[in-house]
Amino acid sequence: MRVIACIAFTLVSVLACNIWALQNAPLAPAREPYRAAQPPNQPHGNTKVAIAWLSEVSGEVELASAFDQEFQRPLNHTAIVQGNIIRTGKGRAEVELEDQSTIRVGPYSVIAFPRLELLPSGTKVSAVRGLRGTVYVSLIPSYIVDNKGNNFELKFGQQRVSLRPSGHVRLEMDRTEARLAMLGGKGQVDGPFGSMDLARKRTFTFNLTEPSQPDVVKKVTANPMDKWDTWAVAYHQHDVISPRFPR
Repeated sequence: MRVIACIAFTLVSVLACNIWALQNAPLAPAREPYRAAQPPNQPHGNTKVAIAWLSEVSGEVELASAFDQEFQRPLNHTAIVQGNIIRTGKGRAEVELEDQSTIRVGPYSVIAFPRLELLPSGTKVSAVRGLRGTVYVSLIPSYIVDNKGNNFELKFGQQRVSLRPSGHVRLEMDRTEARLAMLGGKGQVDGPFGSMDLARKRTFTFNLTEPSQPDVVKKVTANPMDKWDTWAVAYHQHDVISPRFPR
């Protein structure tokens, strides 16, 4: 009986010490939430509408809501609204705009949507900011869809890229450098260095740590995600013009 009593006393003592330690241990710091981009002040009458949605979600993809600012696993056809952020791990995602223009996000990438808006004139304004990883943007040609009045910008660092219909680019970026490959169409990039036209089949490399003129080479190096991008562009254009898919 004495042995049993000693064992019981020891167990109770250990349990009491553990409880005391847990109660007096310092709190672990809470994980800071990933803040969604805040929409800028807009003139009265402009409408924040869901003119974009996720058309593909594969693997590790998360979406931060513009309201609760917490990342969650989205489903296909989830609406994308102003302020949303998409980040990927070992996965990829595609966002489709109303006119069938598309944004594709490669693995281990982050993009934000600082502006998705319908103006009183009917013009759709879309702005996407690349924060990390690989991003493709392909605007639908105007001979397929009448999108001439729409406005699209791709932002990264202090640079702003304006694309015209048929514009097709690939952005690869890390903390210090961004490489913008002009795959097709026309566009213009503005930044601390000034303004520059984007010529097809050229790669523009930007130093993100200091304002400087971008380096330009007359070639585009292949990326493993290029095949996915090429197939997706062809699919969306076919989806619009094919009589089997009336719109």
